[in-house]
Formats: sequence, structure tokens, C-alpha cells
Amino acid sequence: MAHKLFSLVLMLVLALPVVIFAFAGDESKAPAPAEVMQKQIADAIKVYGEKNEVYRKDVLDLFEKKEKNARDKGDVKTFNLIKKEKDAFFENGKEPTLFFVTDQKRFLELAKLDLIKAYEKTIKDCLKMKLDVEVEVFSKELEEIRAGKINAEIKVEEKKAKPIFLEAPFSAVAAKTAKMELAKSLGKLMESKIDLDTGVKLEMVLIPAGKFMMGGPGKDHEVTLTKPYYMGKYEVTQEQWQAVMGNNPSRAKGAKLPVTNVSRDDSLDYIRKLNAKTIGGFRLPTGAEWEYACRAGTTTAYSFGDSITKGDANYATPSPKLVGSYKPNAFGIYDMHGNIHEWCEDWYANYPAGALTDPTGPATGGRRVLRGFAFGFPAARLVSSSRENLSPPERYKDTGFRLARTP
Repeated sequence: MAHKLFSLVLMLVLALPVVIFAFAGDESKAPAPAEVMQKQIADAIKVYGEKNEVYRKDVLDLFEKKEKNARDKGDVKTFNLIKKEKDAFFENGKEPTLFFVTDQKRFLELAKLDLIKAYEKTIKDCLKMKLDVEVEVFSKELEEIRAGKINAEIKVEEKKAKPIFLEAPFSAVAAKTAKMELAKSLGKLMESKIDLDTGVKLEMVLIPAGKFMMGGPGKDHEVTLTKPYYMGKYEVTQEQWQAVMGNNPSRAKGAKLPVTNVSRDDSLDYIRKLNAKTIGGFRLPTGAEWEYACRAGTTTAYSFGDSITKGDANYATPSPKLVGSYKPNAFGIYDMHGNIHEWCEDWYANYPAGALTDPTGPATGGRRVLRGFAFGFPAARLVSSSRENLSPPERYKDTGFRLARTP
């Protein structure tokens, strides 16, 4: 039996954007825009599935009646022709030509139009939210729906996460494809935007699970991350800090500059308040998550190769630069090399020997890991594997952080 449409519409369900919005007060009073979008498309798919089942049953009844008539008359030629059309309809989705279009067929076409309208509205909503990648994906799928015949049985099923796994080295194309498939599988966005109620948004990038070599030459070891996660597209900015904390500790001021002069304790305080203000789940990345997101499939010293120039990152300069001033890596993440030191979750210690799975560092310690190195350091310190360490209360003009979140 043909399952092309089943796969296509199921992709629609799985690809349906689950946009994360901040909320205030009782969220049960009014559904979030994402929930409205999801329900609209889910309802349209459900209606189409129900109409499709009725239509197929209607066609089956007509085939059986025609087969009986041909059999009763002993008309073998007509009987074989009917059987051939019946098989073509149920196996390959080819519309029958031996009888008129039924009322159920017309109802099905109307349900298809409603499905297309629901898809179109989702695309418009994504355009309003400037979700360009999602618009591109949904538009392509809508073209396929319009171009092909909808003829397979559709059932609305629960979303089941498809395992998506990357093993370094991998290309930028492989990274983008994996992110797209993972987003569809989870029913989430490749890049989510979280509104902080002030017009300021946090942007997070979905990172698939994967395997890579962590650490520098002589210290490298195989690390497997079994779970996908979101990583901050940018370092936390001063306007994002201000929106949650109501102050700005940074010495060099600027809304789009990374927040600095932040200790690890300060970053945790921010995260606690951010989680209370929004849907929650934010945290610091582990050192392994940070390096995997930084390398983005590369095995070179930097995510863009074995050499670095002033056009690649902010280093050996007196101050930080606006986030997003340089090109992103293959995952679509900015400023992983240079600009500021970024606090991570792990206690600092030498790496243990052997392969590791979902490492989080030692259970205790005196100093925490920072990654990325900052604007005042030389190029050699900015390699993907470099680590710094400070005690949790320490803060400097070049210390800040980047958020992580589990989907």
C-alpha cells in the first residue's frame, strides 16, 4: 500500500514548529501562538484522515459492487479490468476511472484544501517570527502536497523521536540536514526564539547528538553525547541580562555586546530567574557540549580550519565586540572562538583516560571550566580544545556565558 502521503503529512506533524515563548501570569488563560498553530494543523490533518478513511471505504464498496455485477454476468474481461483498477487504487494510489466521483471524494478534496490552508497559515506565522529556515522547509513540503495526489490512508499518530546522530568529522551540509531531521522528529524548531517580555529575545540552536574527539593533541579522547540539546546562538548579551536582572555589570556598555564582569555564581543567578520567568530548562553547557558545538564536525584547531585571522574572531584586542560580528560555524553558532570567556558547568580537572559518554566532569572541585577564551588573548589560546578555569565567585571584564537547554 502506498504510504507517500502518510510520510509527507506525518512529516508535517513532526516538523510543526513548537515555538518557545516566555509567559507571565496564568498561561492556562490563553494558549500560546505556537499551541494555536499546532492545534490548527493537527485538526486539519485529523479531519483529512477521517475523510480519507470514509472515501476509501466508499470506493471499496463500489469496487465490490462492480466486481459482483461482472462476476454475475460472467464478464471476465470487465471483472479483470475492475480488479486491476482496484489494485492500482489501493496499492499505488491511482484514482479509479470506472465510475463517477463520489460525494466522499468531494468532501476529501475540501479537507485537502483545509490542510493546505493550515499549512499556509503556519508559513505566514513563521514569516512574521522571521523563522526563515522553517519557512523554506514548510514551503517545499507544501509544494509537494500541491503537486501530488493525496491518496494514502492517514492516521494521526503520537510524535516519536527519530534517532539523529552525527559522528565527526561531518560537513556543514550534514549538520544542517541532521538539525532539520531532528527538529521534525522532535516537533521543535531548528532555532527557537524566547521572548523575554521586553522585545528582547534569546535565540537557541538545536544540536543533534553525536560523537567527536575532545581535547587537544595528546589529550584527545572519544566523547559521545547521547542526547540533543539547544545551545545559545550567541553569548548572553547585556540587553538579555538587563531584561532578567534589571542591571548591567559590564564595564564596556552596549545592548548587543556580551554581558561581562559576570562570575559563575552570577550566571547561575541569572539562569534561576530566567527559568522562573520563562518556560524554563535553561542551564550552563557542559564542557563536552560546548566543545562539540564549537567544533561543529571539524577536527581542526578551529571550527574554520587550522589557522585564524582577525576576520575570523575577536582576539588580541582591548574590548569585546557585538555578538554575531563574525561568521557562524556549521551549526549556526557565533563567537565560539574569542570575544569572551564562557562559563561551563564542569569542575576543572585533567581529563580521565578512555572514551566517555555524556561527561559532566568531576563531582567536586575548587575551580570551574571556562571556554572560548577572550578578546585580549592571542590566537593560539582560542583553539576549540582550550580551557580556562576560575573559582565560581571570580568575575572579570572578559568573563560571561552562553546558555544551553535540553529540548
